[in-house]
Amino acid sequence: MKSWFCLMIFLLFRPLAAAQASGSDDYPFRIEEARSPQGIRFIAINDGPAPMTVFFKLDGSNIQANKKLPLATAIAPRTSQEIVRVSPRKRSERFSFQYEHSAIIGDAFTPPDEAYRYRLPFEKGVRTQIVQEPGGTLTTHNSDRLRNAVDFGLPEGTLVTAARAGTVIEVKDGFTVGRLDPALAGRANRVIIVHSDNTIGHYLHLAPKRVLVRPGQRVGVGEAIAHSGNTGYSGGPHLHFDVRRAAVGPGGAVAQKSLPVNFHDAAGRKITIKKGAWVEAD
Repeated sequence: MKSWFCLMIFLLFRPLAAAQASGSDDYPFRIEEARSPQGIRFIAINDGPAPMTVFFKLDGSNIQANKKLPLATAIAPRTSQEIVRVSPRKRSERFSFQYEHSAIIGDAFTPPDEAYRYRLPFEKGVRTQIVQEPGGTLTTHNSDRLRNAVDFGLPEGTLVTAARAGTVIEVKDGFTVGRLDPALAGRANRVIIVHSDNTIGHYLHLAPKRVLVRPGQRVGVGEAIAHSGNTGYSGGPHLHFDVRRAAVGPGGAVAQKSLPVNFHDAAGRKITIKKGAWVEAD
C-alpha cells in the first residue's frame, strides 16, 4: 500500500508567494521545506547575527497544521526553527495549499529599552549643527521607519562612532554619488548595528570605502565605525542616525518602526535635539 506521503507528492499543488521585507539587501535568512512521513515542515533558517521577525500564512484544502495560522514569530540569530508542520486532514484524499511569508530584521516581541541613553554618534570634541530634527516641519523623515531620525551636519571625513554598543549586521561602502535625487534613496553607504534589546541603529550617507567595521563584529559605545560622507539621497555632507525596531502590523505586515532616541552627554545630561542647535560630543 502506498503511504499518504507518496500520494501527497503526486497530488500536491503549491504555488508560492514569498515576500522578503528584511530591511537588508542581503541578510542571510530563508524558509525551507522538509518533507517527512509526519508532514511538511516549514523551517526558518537565520544565518545572520540579528534576530528576525517572520509572518507566515497558509491556505488550502484538506489540510491541517500543528499550530494556529497565520502566525508571527521571532527567529534568534544563527539558528534554525520549525515554524509550522502541515499534513492532509484525510490522508486518502487529494489536498493542496499555498503559503506566503514576509520577514524583517529585529524581534517584534522584545520590548525596547526606552530609557537607554545614547551617545552622540561622532568623534569626541566634534561640534556640529542639527540639520533635521524628529517631527520637524520640513523633513524627509516622514515614514514610520524614519520618523524619529536625526541628521547631523558633519563635514565629510568626520569620524563616526557607535552611539550604542552592539553587533554590526550590515555594511555598504561602495556608493560614490550623493545628491537630492529620490532615485538615490537606497544608495547611501551605511553601517547597521543591532543592540542588546534587538533594536537596530542605522548610520547613513557614509564616505566611500571608509567604513571601519565588518558584519558580525561586536562594537562598543564610542568605538569608531566609519567616516561621514555625502552618498545617496542627500542634500549635502551629513550623518543620518536612527533607531528602529521590528513590528507586526494589521494583517500580518512586517515593518521596521522608528523609535525616539535619548541623547546624553558624558555627565548624564540630556541633549536637546532641535534643528539649528549646536551639539558637541564628549
